[in-house]
Amino acid sequence: MRRLKSRLFGWVRLVGSLLTDYYSVCVTLTYSPEQSWCSKDISAFVTRVRKYYNRRGWRFVYFWVAELQQRGAVHYHVILFVPIGHRLPKPDECGWWRKGFTHIFAVKSFAAYLSKYLQKGMEGRIRFPRGLRLFGYGGLDKFERGMYRCFWLRRSLRERLLELFGAFIVIRKVGAMVEIQTSDCRRFVVYVGLSPPLPR
Repeated sequence: MRRLKSRLFGWVRLVGSLLTDYYSVCVTLTYSPEQSWCSKDISAFVTRVRKYYNRRGWRFVYFWVAELQQRGAVHYHVILFVPIGHRLPKPDECGWWRKGFTHIFAVKSFAAYLSKYLQKGMEGRIRFPRGLRLFGYGGLDKFERGMYRCFWLRRSLRERLLELFGAFIVIRKVGAMVEIQTSDCRRFVVYVGLSPPLPR
C-alpha cells in the first residue's frame, strides 16, 4: 500500500508541472447489477477517451484506481485532465462506459482523493477478482516516464545519485537494481541498499 501511494504522489508531482493549462476531473465508473466485471473494461474505456482527445489535439494523461466495494463489486475512479475552458461529456451517455453508470466532477486534490480509495479498496477481507489491477496510468512519453520512475526511489537515494551523476532519469528498476541515464546519455546500473550506491 505504501508503494502504491508513493507512486501516486510521484505521478502527481510530475503531472502537475506538465499540464499547467489543464484542470483535473474525476470520473467514477460503476457496474449496473446485471453487468459483470471484466479485466478489459477499463482498457476499453481508456481507448475510447483517448480517441476523443486525439481528435481534438488534447494531451491525454490519466491515472485510475480500482475500488472493491463491500458487496464485492468493482468500482473505478479515473483522473483525467481537461483543457481549461472545456468540459467532457458524461461517459455512460456518450458510449465511453457501457457497463453501467458514471459520475464526473472537477477535483482539486486528486492525489488525496485517489489515495483514499486505494486505502478503502485494500480494507477488509474481500476477495479480489482474479486479474484485477489496483491502479494504472498512461499518457507520459519516454522521457517523462523516466522522470516518473525517479520518484520510485527514496529521496535520500535520489539526492545521492544527483551528487554522483548529475541530472538523470530512471530507465528501469527491477528489485534492487536501478538503471539510470544521465543528461549526456551515459547509462549506469546502481544497486539500492549499497552505501554509497556503486555504478557498474
